[in-house]
Amino acid sequence: MQKTKNEGVSVQSVARVLDIIKCFENANELGISELSERMDLAKSTIYGLVHTLAAYGYLEQSEQNKKYRLGLKLFELGNLVHGRIDIRWEAKPWCQMLFDKYKTTVHLAAYSEGDVVYIDKVDNESSLVNYSRVGKRGPMYCTGVGKAILAYLPMEYLKKYVLTKPFQKLTDNTITTREGLLEELEQVRSKGYAIDNEEIEAGLQCIAAPIFNHQHNPQMALSVSFPLGRLQNLDIDEVARDVLYYSAQISERLGYIA
Repeated sequence: MQKTKNEGVSVQSVARVLDIIKCFENANELGISELSERMDLAKSTIYGLVHTLAAYGYLEQSEQNKKYRLGLKLFELGNLVHGRIDIRWEAKPWCQMLFDKYKTTVHLAAYSEGDVVYIDKVDNESSLVNYSRVGKRGPMYCTGVGKAILAYLPMEYLKKYVLTKPFQKLTDNTITTREGLLEELEQVRSKGYAIDNEEIEAGLQCIAAPIFNHQHNPQMALSVSFPLGRLQNLDIDEVARDVLYYSAQISERLGYIA
């Protein structure tokens, strides 16, 4: 065992197993050779780890091509986690009402270590929002939901997970400096909501507001996204009021009292 940078303990075999599972985030099926190449490990090492995962149901092998895919055991565990996120179900009606009014993508997102994690999404087949899917992570500094949450988190969190790391420039409008982000978050606090102006994806704008828990801490955020140009044809103040209203309703379900 060896110590990691955050003073924790890392077991190499466990870390490798988790990395194998992560390899399937963007691939439905992978063979031993493909996993070996992606992880830069010997096929014999990969085979032993994959065989163990398959034996416990975390991976399963296709009868057709002998490649591996994620197994039902992960689905079962995922459903356990999913079932404990009660707020997702509490928030669903409000997300749907926001979608019904504007007929555009609505997101519900949580956060973890400087990233947002999309936990629900309401949209239609013609949606132009490509960057998000349920379960996907994204940087907090360049997303509406991320900035809406960051504005109300303590400075210690920003320093640990955001300000001390490089800002990747994803579009021409992405905030790439510490000063720029802090100024933006000040504006979010003054208005109560955040705007993503083509910062994570060109041609996309959104308005987002934080969702608070009973301890008055931001726990999630709600957003509505629009293709470039459509938001300008709407009453932006009305859209913001709606997002703030629905996020407040969800906050009440978490026990928040203003």
